[in-house]
Amino acid sequence: MAEKDLNTLVRKLQLQLSPAELLEKVQNQVYKDFERSGIRDFKLKNADPTLWNEEIQALLKKLSSGELSHLLYLIDVPEIILIQANTSENSLFHLADAILHRELLKVFYQVQYR
Repeated sequence: MAEKDLNTLVRKLQLQLSPAELLEKVQNQVYKDFERSGIRDFKLKNADPTLWNEEIQALLKKLSSGELSHLLYLIDVPEIILIQANTSENSLFHLADAILHRELLKVFYQVQYR
């Protein structure tokens, strides 16, 4: 079952993994997907999931529109989310949130089906 709420997804993962394991798994997934899109050496630094959005936003600010589109495509962020984010005043926050949700969902499935 796909979790639609980012905070619920994080809490479910926190029940199954230690903070260090959660950080490692999310870091690995983010690194893998960002690397595939040509973004080298990006790694979440903070162990606190509430700060991951800010880290991703900082990176998104540096990307060209082409690089951002390629990243979102590879991570498989749904188009409806992109439309909603682009019409929002705080589009970077929403895009970072969508990226985190997709990456956490991938980790959730890895943990569930390993």
